[in-house]
Amino acid sequence: MLRALPADPRRILIVRLGSIGDVARVLPMLNGLRQKFPDAEIDWVVQSKAADVLRGHPQIDELFVVPFRRWREILSRDPWQLRSRMRARGYDLVLDFQGMLKGAVWAVAAGGRGVRVGWGPGHARNLAWLWYHGLRYPAAKDVNRHLRHRSLVEWLDVPDVVAARPEFDSEERSRIDEFLETIRDRTRPWLLAYPGSSVSGSHKRWDPARLEAALREIKQRSGGTLLIGWGPAEEQEAQALADALGDAHLIPPTTIRELTYLLSRCDLFIGMDTGPMHLAGLVGTPVVAVFGRSSAAVHGPAEHLPGVAVAGAEARHWPRRTRAGLDPFTDPEPAAVIDAALEVLASRRGG
Repeated sequence: MLRALPADPRRILIVRLGSIGDVARVLPMLNGLRQKFPDAEIDWVVQSKAADVLRGHPQIDELFVVPFRRWREILSRDPWQLRSRMRARGYDLVLDFQGMLKGAVWAVAAGGRGVRVGWGPGHARNLAWLWYHGLRYPAAKDVNRHLRHRSLVEWLDVPDVVAARPEFDSEERSRIDEFLETIRDRTRPWLLAYPGSSVSGSHKRWDPARLEAALREIKQRSGGTLLIGWGPAEEQEAQALADALGDAHLIPPTTIRELTYLLSRCDLFIGMDTGPMHLAGLVGTPVVAVFGRSSAAVHGPAEHLPGVAVAGAEARHWPRRTRAGLDPFTDPEPAAVIDAALEVLASRRGG
C-alpha cells in the first residue's frame, strides 16, 4: 500500500549495510539530512564489516549492527532482538541505499509504519523495489555513486554537501601519531600507496611491476616519502613492494578508523578501486585511483572530491562470474598514473 511521503520526518533510518567504500559514499547524504532536518533523529543499520566507519559518528543517533555474517544465521535470536530495538524507534522515513533484497529486509523489519523509499525498477536488484512505498530513479544506471545516492534524497531538498569529517579519539590517534613521529623528518609530500584489495575484489589489482614503476617515479619526481598500506592478509604483499622500492615505509597494522586517521595526515593516496580509496576521499585527501576492471565513471572520486581516476581500456563493470581468478590488470600504463599524481600534487600546492 502506498503511503504519503513525509515532508518533515522526525526519525529517519539509513539502510546501507556494506562495504567500507559503499558506506563511506553515503556519508555525504547523512550530512545533508542532518543539515536539512537538524532536530530529527537519524539512525543507521550496517553490517559488522563496515561498522567501524560509522562508530562514534556525531551525526548518527543510534547505530544498529547486523549481528550475523551469513543469512542462515537469521534464525537465531539476535536478529529478532535487533528488529525489535529498531522497530521501537518508530521511524517516519526509511531510506534504503542498498537497493538489494538484503537491504529491503531490514528496511521492512525496522520500518513499522515508516515510509520506505528506495530505487525503482531497473535500479534495484532482486525485486527489492516491491518493498518500497516511494521509488526514486537515478539519471542513468552508470552514474557516479554520489549522484545515484543523491537521487534518493534530493526530493527532500537535502543540500548537496561533503561528508562531515570523522572524529578520532586519543587512542585511535596515538598509535598513528607514534608511527608518524618516526618519519617526522622525512620530506613532504607523504604518499600512501595501497597495493592490495579485498578477496572479492582481487580482479581490481594492478600489475605489481607497473605499480612499483609508477611509485618509484612519483617519489623521485615529487621528492616525497612513500608509505605502503595494507590490510588483513596483505602484509606480505605490501612488504614485498616496500622492499622492492627500497626507500618506503610499511605502515603498522591498523583498524579501519586508524587507517582513516592516517589517510587524513597524508598528502596523496595512490591505489585501486578499494575501500581505502573512498576513506581517503572521506577525509579530503587527494586520490589517484587506478581502474582496470571496474567502472571509473561509477566508482571513481565524485566531482566535488580532490583527485582523479586513471582508467585502462577494460575499466568497466565486470560481472562476478567473469572476474574470478583473473591475473592483475596491466592497462593503464605507469606513465598515465605518474602524470596524474604529479598534476594532483601540483594543483594542491598551487591551491
